[in-house]
Amino acid sequence: MSELIEHGISIGISRVEDNIFIKLQITGTLTHNDYQQMVPMIENAVKSINEPKITILVDALEFKGWELRAMWDDLKFGLNHASEFRKIAFVGNKQWEEYAVKISNWFMIGDLVYFENMNDALAWANTQKPKLDAVQQDLQRREDGIKKSLEELFKQNMKIADFNIPEVNDQKVAEMLVEILSDKLDDIKADVKNGKYEYY
Repeated sequence: MSELIEHGISIGISRVEDNIFIKLQITGTLTHNDYQQMVPMIENAVKSINEPKITILVDALEFKGWELRAMWDDLKFGLNHASEFRKIAFVGNKQWEEYAVKISNWFMIGDLVYFENMNDALAWANTQKPKLDAVQQDLQRREDGIKKSLEELFKQNMKIADFNIPEVNDQKVAEMLVEILSDKLDDIKADVKNGKYEYY
C-alpha cells in the first residue's frame, strides 16, 4: 500500500485599500495542479486594483520542492507580478531555500528576505516603509549611481598611486584614501549643518 504524501498551497488573503497581504503555506512537493488552483485566487484578488501593493508571507517549513512543471509555473507567476510585490518574507529551514531566496532577490523590484522564525518574518512583513517626498524619491533612484561614483573615485586614485609609485603598499594607500574621503565628508557634513547649502 503506497503512502499518501501531502502537498499543496494554503492561501489567506486580506486587503486594506490598495494593500494586499497574502499568506501562503506550502507543503510537500508542489505540482502544476497546485499552481492551477493558487494563481487564479491571487489574480482575482488583485485584478480590480490599479496599482496593487502586495506583501506575501510564505510559510515553507514543510516545503520539499517543486515538480519541474510547477517550478516553471512559479517562475511565470513571479515574473508576471514582480512589479506588484512590495515585500516577500520567506520562512524556511533549509540552506538551499536561503540560497534560492538570495538569487531570486536579484530579480525582485520589492524586497525578498529569508527567515527561519515566523515571528521575525511577520514583524518585518508588517513594517511599513515611510512615505518619501519628491526629493527623497529622486535621491533614492540615484543612490546606486552616487555610491558607484564615489567608489570609482576611490579606485581611480588607487590606480594613480600604483602608476606613480610601482612598489606602493596597496593596503596603506587604500587606508589613506579612505581617511582623505572621510575627512572631506566630515567637512561637507559640517557645511550642511551650518547651512552652507540651504540656498545652493
